[in-house]
Amino acid sequence: MEKVISYSLSENYIHNLASFIEENYIREAKDISKLALVFGGKRPELFLKRELALRLGKTFFGPRFFSMDEFAEYILAKNGPFGKISDLDSCFLIYQLSREIAPDILREKESFSLFLPWAREILSFIEQLDLEDIKLIELNRIQLNASIGYDVPQSINALLEKITLIRNAYHHELKKRKAYTRGLVYLLASQGVKEADFSEFTEIFFCNLFYSHQTESKIVKELLDRDKAIFVFQGDEREWPVLKKFSDSLSYPIRPRDNAPGDEYKLWMGAGFDLHSQVGLARDILKEIKDKDKTVIVLPNPESLIPLLSEISADAGDFNVSIGYPLKRSPVYSLFECIFKAQETKKDKSCYYVKDYLRLLAHPLVKNLRLLAQEPAALRILTHKIEEILTGRDKTAVSGSLFFQLSEIEELKDIYELVLSALKDMDIPASYAELKSILKELHQLFFYAWEAPRNFADFTLSLDKVINVLLNKGFLGSYPLNLKILERMLSIKEELESAEFGLEAFNPEDMFRVFMNKLDNEMTAFSGSPLKGLQILGLFETRSLNFENVIILDVNENFLPKLKVYEPLVPREVMISLGLNRLEKEEEIQRYQFKRLLSGARKAYLIYEESPKKEKSRFVEELLWERQKAQDALEVMEIPRGVFEVTYLPAKAAILKNKKMIEFLEGIEYSASSINTYLGCPLRFYYQYVLGLREKDSINEEPESSDVGVFIHDLLYEAYSGFIGKKPLINQRFRERFFRLLENNFEAEF
Repeated sequence: MEKVISYSLSENYIHNLASFIEENYIREAKDISKLALVFGGKRPELFLKRELALRLGKTFFGPRFFSMDEFAEYILAKNGPFGKISDLDSCFLIYQLSREIAPDILREKESFSLFLPWAREILSFIEQLDLEDIKLIELNRIQLNASIGYDVPQSINALLEKITLIRNAYHHELKKRKAYTRGLVYLLASQGVKEADFSEFTEIFFCNLFYSHQTESKIVKELLDRDKAIFVFQGDEREWPVLKKFSDSLSYPIRPRDNAPGDEYKLWMGAGFDLHSQVGLARDILKEIKDKDKTVIVLPNPESLIPLLSEISADAGDFNVSIGYPLKRSPVYSLFECIFKAQETKKDKSCYYVKDYLRLLAHPLVKNLRLLAQEPAALRILTHKIEEILTGRDKTAVSGSLFFQLSEIEELKDIYELVLSALKDMDIPASYAELKSILKELHQLFFYAWEAPRNFADFTLSLDKVINVLLNKGFLGSYPLNLKILERMLSIKEELESAEFGLEAFNPEDMFRVFMNKLDNEMTAFSGSPLKGLQILGLFETRSLNFENVIILDVNENFLPKLKVYEPLVPREVMISLGLNRLEKEEEIQRYQFKRLLSGARKAYLIYEESPKKEKSRFVEELLWERQKAQDALEVMEIPRGVFEVTYLPAKAAILKNKKMIEFLEGIEYSASSINTYLGCPLRFYYQYVLGLREKDSINEEPESSDVGVFIHDLLYEAYSGFIGKKPLINQRFRERFFRLLENNFEAEF
């Protein structure tokens, strides 16, 4: 039996792999439950199981499936049980070790919250060193160069001088705790694979591997040498340097058969002027596709997910979303931003800044809570009445204040009277006591509880209460995507609860920073049924899978390939000298996955944004260049542009004047602003000056042009009113009075 097999990119990988297993095992009556299949991810397992079930036509004991990460853990677990260290615990451990071993790198970053971004970069560097099994001698060379000095800040040179000590101490602590990182799992597995017994498997298939770290290569090479491994690739070593490197390490050629089919897909490209026009093009394409079960929409930019779903849900039928969505794009993230901002800007520990108080109270997740008779309208009215009072629309004792105490609002009878009157008109029963209780509950939940947490144990108590209220009394539970976000938030809360530093004293500002940094780096994993309906996936979720219709959005240079060009901590020259060329590696991996997905399709639709700030992906330019060379022409493809049809009414609206209106117009005083408004738009003049309609007042950090205009008008009137009917006398006494008025009025107004 062949040990290394490769299919062309245009072949159906899962179909061919199932055929190989059927031919060599099922027809030979061999026990396929003694096979192990290792893929890059988890999704191919479901597709292969379905394919095998269709061929067998009955229930069966299938092979054992692993992702590559799971297989490394499986090897390591043969030496005894172990756990995984949490993200924040590993960051805190790096902080502690850096403080002991290299205190210079903490200069101006003494607190954990300020050092946290650096801790993440150090962990990422150590992770790469572990995955690539970088030896001590190579790191010593880096340390020697750092002692001379790279062209980077001194703190980074100080880190590089001590990186071996930090890495060794970090490994020592992890081994002592039996709690490992992904990189250390691979490193230890590669060191222990020689002694590991795999007698439970007859063969271990490594499926569709592309790039592999040095530790992975050691694992698979050892199993090949023990005649235990079979490799099933997709692609040709003559086209892909990564496969050529793999071929050399295995001492086997990686080439498809000579008569393998080539690319035959039909390519369509479209350009939008923004994200929503791209989504509109995808919707129109989807309407024309009949077999949506064989269709995938790929989102290199996960932030396109919500606009896409809102546009296609009516036409998509059943669909499955399997993509990582940034937590910082969720409404829950913005809610906590508002909570922490209100705490940051309060004065004298208990006086809240009006603008940030209203911003939090008006957040959709807050003002739509069902705190009274399961009716969210009650809280919305309460919120709006508080806003009208604080902005001065309704005059009370606290109107116009920039800072106030929550108790002032809670004891203000005017609010409850206004709200009760509005609720009565809506037939919503409520009492004075109920409204006061609701307002106090809101203040406790979103303000008081966050004023002085002593540690993360206190912090998570407040966090737990907010999450539970959002889930039980809010509308988040009505939407599956929001439920996933809340589920992720609960897991973050549990991580903070069990964190090693949970009972250590932190000031509130540090805790807010640590929490928001955690949210900034988190993705919510949406997952559903991958075997049914339209699939909406990220690029890497398509590994090893084939679809007849492929639609890819955001095919722009900043998303495809998505590369981390800037290395904020470790200089690029250091990375390259260690053989860690992430840019080159990431680009080839993404190019391979992109080309593999297109090659296996019948129709491919690529949609990109066309604007001065964005350019087409280099992958798109390559496809166009290949066609230009083949056709010996520059214009090889018509690219439609996304547009929105806007229907407008050319007729002008007219307001007929009646007797009362004419009398009103004759009686008012006309200012320069009102005349300008009339000349610019008579209808606006009618709404603003005749009907008295105006925009809702708001509290702003900076004065708007209207505020400045009113201030100047009042100042000039007060300064020059004494000259009415007289010739103005501009002398030293007038100047002193004018500037005194300016300072006093400015202080009072702004």
